[in-house]
This record gives sequence, C-alpha cells and structure tokens, in this order.
Amino acid sequence: MDSVRRTLLKASLWVGGGLILGFSLPAKSATLLGAATPGPSRDEAAVTAWVRITPDNQVRLIVSQAEMGQGITTTLPAILADELGADWFRVQLETAPFSNTATAYRNPARSWMFTGNSESIESFYDLMRKTGAAAREMLTRAAAARWGVPASTCSVKGSAVIHPVSGRRLTFGEVATDAARLPIPEKPTLRASSELRLTGKSLPRVDVPPKVDGSAIFGIDFSVPGMLIGAVRTPPTIGGRIRSFDEATVRSKPGVLAVVPVLNGVAVVADTYWQARTALAAAAFDFDPGPNADLGTPAVRAAYRKALDDGPWATPVNEGDAQKALAAAANTIGSDYESPFAAHVTMEPMNCTALVTADKCEIWAPTQGQELAFVALKSVLGMRDDQISVNRTPYLGGGFGRRLLPDFVIQAALVSKAVGKPVKLIWDREEDMRRDWYRPATMVRLTAALEKDGLPAALATRVVSPTILLPVFPPVETMLKEKGFDPGAMEGMMKTPYALLNRRVDFHLLKTPIPTSVMRTTGYGPNIFALESFIDELAHSARIDPYQYRRRLLRKNPRALAVLDRAAILGEWGRPLPKGRGRGFAFTDAFGTLLAQVIEVHVEGSDVRVEHITSVVDCGRVLDPDIAASNIEGGAVFGLAYCKAELTFRDGRAEQENLNSYELPYLAETPRFRTEFINGAAKLGGIGEVSPITVPPALANAIFAASGRRIRSMPLSRHGLRFV
Repeated sequence: MDSVRRTLLKASLWVGGGLILGFSLPAKSATLLGAATPGPSRDEAAVTAWVRITPDNQVRLIVSQAEMGQGITTTLPAILADELGADWFRVQLETAPFSNTATAYRNPARSWMFTGNSESIESFYDLMRKTGAAAREMLTRAAAARWGVPASTCSVKGSAVIHPVSGRRLTFGEVATDAARLPIPEKPTLRASSELRLTGKSLPRVDVPPKVDGSAIFGIDFSVPGMLIGAVRTPPTIGGRIRSFDEATVRSKPGVLAVVPVLNGVAVVADTYWQARTALAAAAFDFDPGPNADLGTPAVRAAYRKALDDGPWATPVNEGDAQKALAAAANTIGSDYESPFAAHVTMEPMNCTALVTADKCEIWAPTQGQELAFVALKSVLGMRDDQISVNRTPYLGGGFGRRLLPDFVIQAALVSKAVGKPVKLIWDREEDMRRDWYRPATMVRLTAALEKDGLPAALATRVVSPTILLPVFPPVETMLKEKGFDPGAMEGMMKTPYALLNRRVDFHLLKTPIPTSVMRTTGYGPNIFALESFIDELAHSARIDPYQYRRRLLRKNPRALAVLDRAAILGEWGRPLPKGRGRGFAFTDAFGTLLAQVIEVHVEGSDVRVEHITSVVDCGRVLDPDIAASNIEGGAVFGLAYCKAELTFRDGRAEQENLNSYELPYLAETPRFRTEFINGAAKLGGIGEVSPITVPPALANAIFAASGRRIRSMPLSRHGLRFV
C-alpha cells in the first residue's frame, strides 16, 4: 500500500494549490460520452466554451461536474439557461472531458477539474451566470446587426431574440453562427433576480428518466468496440503480496485471454466479466500477509488511546488562554468521543475502461478526479499531455470522495497496455472494500471550564486522526511536516460558530498502515459528533435546555439563531413525549451552510427507532427546492450509516468485505423527514455533505433524552443497540 501511495503522490506533486477533488457530469441528451476534446460539430456554433447552438435551435450546454445523484446535471445548466434566456426543453447537456486542450472546464475557484467538497454550485454559480449572460449578449448583438437596430432595443426569451417594436424574431439557431464570430464580453450584464424564471423553482430532474428506463450509462455499463473485460485479485491484507498462484488453471478457463500482473495483484482478461471472475476464483493463491499481519482493531484503538493521553501535539488553534482558565476553574467537565473507520461502499464498485497504445491513452471512467487521473496517467505511462484523454464521464453510482483517487484508473490503463486492446476492469465488492481508502477513525477529547451560569469559560480540544487530505492533495505534506496537522482532519474544530473566548485545539497525526482519505463530511463528521455531543453534556450539567444552551452560545449570531429557532419549532422541541421517546438537537456551520437538526427516537430495550429527522438549512439562496431537500434527506440517511456500520480489522485485513457484514440502513429503518430552507441572503453554501454531519450527535443526544444513556462512540452496536 505504501508503494501505491508513493505512486499517487509522485504523479501529483506538481499540483500547486486548491483541493484536489473531482468528478464530471452526465447529460440531458442520450449521448453522454464522446471524444476527449469537446469541439463543436459541423452543424453547431460554439458561442462560448460552455454553450453550443445547432441550426434547429437546440442549445447544448457543457457541464464539467459529475452527477452522483446530487442533481448537478439539472441545477448547473438551469442557472446558465436562465441567464441565457433559453427554453429549458430545448437544452441538451454534454459532459466535459479533460485533456490538454480542454482546460476551460476547471473549477474556477481552484483551477482544477473536480467535483467535491460541496463546491459545484458555490464555485460555478457566478461562472454559469456570467457565461449565460455573455452568450445572451452575443446572440442579441448578432440579431440586432442583422436587423440594423440597436442591441439595447432587443430582448431574449424562449431561445429567441426579439425586437418588440417591429415584432421581429430570430431563434438562437438562426443567429448562432454570426454570434460565434463576435468577441466574448468580459463583463456582461446579469439579469435582475426578478427576471429569472428557472432559478428557485423545482425542475424535472434530468438524470431521473434515463435511470428509470435503464438507458443511463454508468461506468460499469460503458463499452467500446472490441472491448475485453478484466477482473482483479490482490492480497486481502494491507501491504500483503502474492507469493504464487495457479496460473495454468486460470488460463485454462473458458474465455480467458490474458493474465496480467498488476501492483500487488493479478488481473484476468476475458470475453466477459463472469469468465474473468470465475477464472480468478478457481485459482489457488498463496498470499504473503506482509508487514501488517498482526494488525487488528484492538491494537489500533489502543494506539489511538495512547496518543490521546500522551500526544505529542500540534496546536493549530490557541485563542485567549484556555489552559489558564482551565487551571483556575472551580468546575470542569470533560469527555472522550470516538468515531470508527468507515468504508465508502459506493453502489457501483470501482471500474474503468481504458485503451492504451504505444502513443495514446484514452480513459472512460466514473471518476471524481479527471485531472488527477490525467496527471497520474502521464507519470505512470510516461506519455505527453497530448497523448492522454480522460473522456467524458459517465454517471457515477456513488462517489463520496472515493472516486477522487486514480488507483483504479491507473490499474485499468496498465492492463489495457499489456494486452494491446481496450479493457474494462471491474472490481468485485470484496476487492472494492479491501482496497478502499477509508474514512479514518478518530478520538476526540473535550474539556471545558464552566462559569457559574454553566456556560464554558474555556474549551480545550484534542483530536487524534490519521491524514485525510494527503492522498488527494499532496501539497498538504508540507503542512504536515511544518505545522504537524492535517486541515481536513481539523474541519469543524479550526473554527466554531459558538462564542468561546478561550479556546485551544491540539492535533496528533496518527501514523497507521490503514489507508485513509476523504469521505463525505471529511473531518466535520467526527469532530461535530464530538462537539455537539459535548455541548449537550454541558447543557445537562448546567440544567439548561440543550436548545436554549446553544442559543446562549450563539447569541451574537442572528443568522444562526434564525436557523436554530426554526428547527425548534419545526421539530416540535419541548412538546411532551411518552416514556421511551426523546429528541436530540445538533447544529453545524459547515461547507458554507448552517444546519440545525432535531432527531426524535423511540428506545425500547436494545431497539432504537428513528421516528423523525427535522432539518432547517440556511445555504444562502435555494436554487432548486426539491433537489436541495433530496440532498439533505439522503445525506441524513448517509449519516445514519455512520451510526450503524463499523469497519474493523483483524489479522491485517478488513473484517467486513461485503454488505452482508457491513450493513447500511435499510428502507424500513429510515425515518420521516421534515426539511425547510431559510434564504439567509448570504453567499451560496454547499448542501451535498452537510446533513450527515449532524445526524450522529443529534441521534446520540436523542437516545440520552429517551433513555438516559450517553453515547460517546459510534456505531450503536458497541453499546448493544440496534436500529429497527
């Protein structure tokens, strides 16, 4: 595994800034995939890099973000089309590839092509509006020139330019060629908010019909002529290797065309996936478990505990004098919190289609990181920029950060190179879980000095975690060496919305052979679980209602108070409940979004039933209410998974290798939802990752309210509890 890390880091070291995350986008049209360089076809006019228009008045919008179910293929084009004045039903989508000639589609805030960190709307909103406005002005000027009238006397509506005085009308398709010859305005005038017709409304989701009728192309569905299928087997242990295997038996199986060594493993290439996988299953492998043969969860947790007790520490936050306040306090309270390792278990396991020849590499992959894959392939294959194309991305069957890493892309490329033909390489579920880059386990210790009114005079925090960002953002290695902390692991602790005059945060970077990287919520999830659980404990100690306690800590933050107060009303906070029922509160300010959550549970013996999850969200302006709500509610179910599933290790390997042992929430275990948005008139924030953050603490606090049991570690099974 260390060699894999070195390969990925070496392939990415030139990256100079911005978080390296990435995905790409599906489309409203059936043709989502295509050549690497998105040049317009003969009958299209490229008005801008993002807008093409056909003579029959179809508007083709290029989108660079990946659709993983978050609704990007609907919302981003709607922003652009609204500003452009296009008829929504005449809009088709095309996903952007990445190559040395297609750099226009990078995230404008990061100068890197990715989808992640809840940034798609936040980073692209202004660009989409500016692009739409520029295209509108160009089309208007072209039509006005044809009519010989001032452009200021024309307007745009329904994919046409109109001259109201004369009643003349030209469709976009009729003037697109003329418009494409004009210079692109650098500072186009944006429409007034009152003129926008799509923004703020719930639109039919672009990705739903093809997913329902089966025409949607996910990476695992993709094919090219002459394509072969590959399956792969690597040692089950972390850092293990294959001593030997029965290659003759593998080659003798029907359909097998090649056996290819890959890093720490073997790939079998056949006519079909089932042939390749069956041949691998028939082989007798002799594995060397490697240097981590004794690795197990009890020893790993002991290492965490020792680090929490002994350090050493980096101190990225030291406001006021928390140590002095704690030493002088007459009343202190402290607790430790623990979050487990978690696997991504995307419903679509890792896969990639590659065609590598002596002088060209083409990739079709459900990847979150086209540009990182491009850089890695360039390094591994020793090719020039112009020889590599990461083609338009198909739908992703889940990403959650796992698909940022290019390991599965590199593997497919090397197998294709070895056989000289296009190969689609597919990992089975066991391979997918064994070769994951897991969300790291964390331990957090919180200690507060209390005033006479029960509010904290000081808060000291200690966080123990492996790295999160290093595999996807190699420049963080410098920060780790110089400052000793990983900013991804410190999310939710570096800043806090609560009014705390004396605050100290210490961080210990735990080194472990277990590969760790980003996963939905990154550091916010474990850290806010600890902080919001602890806030509840402080409120209970002070005999103050947990909602009112938070109000006092947020008293100078009117935007946060508005969210908090509405959640209390919507979540029926304070309404009496029968015995065995309780409500829990949690709040966060993450990814530029404020969210307050109330969870109501019923606890009977060891059974926990989550009845309601109420979420009130201020993410600035809501662009599509239905899509926004689905992100919040789906994310809440994802948050329940952090409370149910745990990844453990034994004898150097993950004990859970499929969904029968790594159980996610079932449909019957999902609660009813109440979700409401407050337009706080602030900058747009992200909603794709925020709601899983508050579920574990709100749930733990609700269980305490219902049963008197404090849950300071997840999952619930550690405490003899189960979802029903």
